[in-house]
Amino acid sequence: MAKMKVLALLLAASVAVATPSYSFYLPGIAPVDYPQGAPAEVLAARLTSAKNKVPYSFYSLPLCKLPKGPAHRKRHLNLGQVLVGERAQPTDFQLLMKVDTQCNVLCEFEVRTTAQLRRLHRRITDQYVVRLNLDNMPVVTRLTAAPAGKSKAAPSFMLGYPLGVSDTSGAAYLYNHLRLRVLYHEPALTDVAAAAAAASAAAAGTERVPAYRIVGFEVEPMSVAHKVVDGKVTTCPVNGSATAPLAVPLSRAGNAAGPAIASAMTYDVEWVRSNRAWATRWDALLNANSAQVQIQWFSVVNSVMIALFLAGMVALILLRTVLADFARYNRLDGDDDLADDAGWKLVHGDVFRTPPYPAVLAVAVGTGAQVTAVTVITLVFALLGLLSPANRGGLLSAMLLLWALTGAVPGFVSAMLYGRWGGLDRKAVTLGAGMAYPGLVGALFFSLNLLLWAAGSTMSVNFLTLLLLLALWLFVAMPLCIAGAYGGYKVKPADWPTRVNAIARAIPRPPMGISPGWYAVATGILCFGVVFIELVMVLTSQLYYMFGFLFIVFALLVVSCAEVSIVFVYLSLTHEDWRWWWNAFTFTASSGLWVFAYSLWFYTMQSGLEWSTHLLSSTIFFVYSAIASSAFALMTGAIGFAASYIFVSKIYSAVRVE
Repeated sequence: MAKMKVLALLLAASVAVATPSYSFYLPGIAPVDYPQGAPAEVLAARLTSAKNKVPYSFYSLPLCKLPKGPAHRKRHLNLGQVLVGERAQPTDFQLLMKVDTQCNVLCEFEVRTTAQLRRLHRRITDQYVVRLNLDNMPVVTRLTAAPAGKSKAAPSFMLGYPLGVSDTSGAAYLYNHLRLRVLYHEPALTDVAAAAAAASAAAAGTERVPAYRIVGFEVEPMSVAHKVVDGKVTTCPVNGSATAPLAVPLSRAGNAAGPAIASAMTYDVEWVRSNRAWATRWDALLNANSAQVQIQWFSVVNSVMIALFLAGMVALILLRTVLADFARYNRLDGDDDLADDAGWKLVHGDVFRTPPYPAVLAVAVGTGAQVTAVTVITLVFALLGLLSPANRGGLLSAMLLLWALTGAVPGFVSAMLYGRWGGLDRKAVTLGAGMAYPGLVGALFFSLNLLLWAAGSTMSVNFLTLLLLLALWLFVAMPLCIAGAYGGYKVKPADWPTRVNAIARAIPRPPMGISPGWYAVATGILCFGVVFIELVMVLTSQLYYMFGFLFIVFALLVVSCAEVSIVFVYLSLTHEDWRWWWNAFTFTASSGLWVFAYSLWFYTMQSGLEWSTHLLSSTIFFVYSAIASSAFALMTGAIGFAASYIFVSKIYSAVRVE
């Protein structure tokens, strides 16, 4: 009965994970009620581009200036927002709840110098988009409306709005007029917050003032040849959009062939009532592309097929080959001759021999175990809704905090393995588990940060943030790593299932003369195939939110890595190659090479960059791709190593070797 209950709970959990959730919202973010005429603040996040990976501040453009004063103070940013280059900077947009306005002047600007003109022209030709936020909702540009007769079909959106547009002749056009469309919703009295407000008004003896909530923020950009008369703009479009060139084309030498540009940034505001509830206001963005869900299901089916194929191979080995080997090796009738006693049993005296470079392998497996732990915990939090896109920077902040709090994992795993192999340089392994990979990533990040700081990018991190990251590493992660290593060395090592011979057995020539290293490169593509489609979705999504699918694919990845490692380690042992320790790790860790190779191909094919003119952008993508791919390699390698370790220990403990 207890087993049936457990099975029912597991089935319910799997169904809940696989079922998309369209109204699950991040707890802890309370709705904001706006009475009619109340101001709603618009914040400028950053300028981003799919063509150039370097983000910039909105005020890096020679247009509007950053407003000053206590009413325009900067907002608090979490660690994740700082690292991705998001800035919550104030703007001079004046939005009053349910008050429609036309032709509001945001600012007047004049582009005088060649450098300013070149910078603005470059931002437009690099297809930069402006990210604005209103009540934690990002501004979006509606690309396509719902098809006629299909009102339930979701329209498609683009986060932000284009800074401008360029034509084939090289001329650039600035979008200097914005039509802002804000969707609002009036909550019913059944809503908890609305009911509380009504009760408070009744207790005070006053009439309840209707309050509204913002549930959408859209923009339609256009380029207008403005005329400013006595400080007033008289050229705002009423119907349609009038387009005027920003500048004549720049020559290759970078000189502007034309006069300075003087114009204004203007905007209209339209408030539209919506039936969309506040709790589901993100659904219009997250479900804008319904085809993504179908692609995700195809990804899951693809991963299941690969996992089932590998499971069939493992079943064949376990049920036929290994069991037949057990029956032959454990026979007591004495009819075996030496010719029959061949295969993986022959290397029983060497299979548990200490591998070469044991300290390096122990540190690699320990680091991979930490990456796996961080991934699992992050996915669980994401499934619970704690890492919603509404919580800006929450995902990266959570991963960094989890990395520090799981510092005991690499120390414990590395120390336990190294102790089992009889290693003596324990201090080096302990420090390596806590400093090797984080130190390499930190050095790359610091070097890249210097380049971003020199370029004036918002992705550059200030000195205090660098000190915070350093303190998180040295005073949280490292002490936990040392404590974990102390516990790992205290674990009483169990005896190996077989004794290790004093003299190593000769290893025969591999089949077809192919070394195990080449097999390792080929086997990694099996694990990569499990996550291939999901990787495409992560790289192409503006807002990734389908963590249920990601969790399923991750579970299939774990199963596939375990199966790949077991299959090829067994095949290696049957050819009397007892050097399985490193093979168990590299057979699956090589999938990181395929992830990195695909990310390079994706970058080359999708962005259409000129490598010489976007060197910093290319460097950013390559460095972060290398960091992510190496973490993926360490994780899959640790999973494969653990599976093979259990498999080899089991088969050699179940066979008689006397």
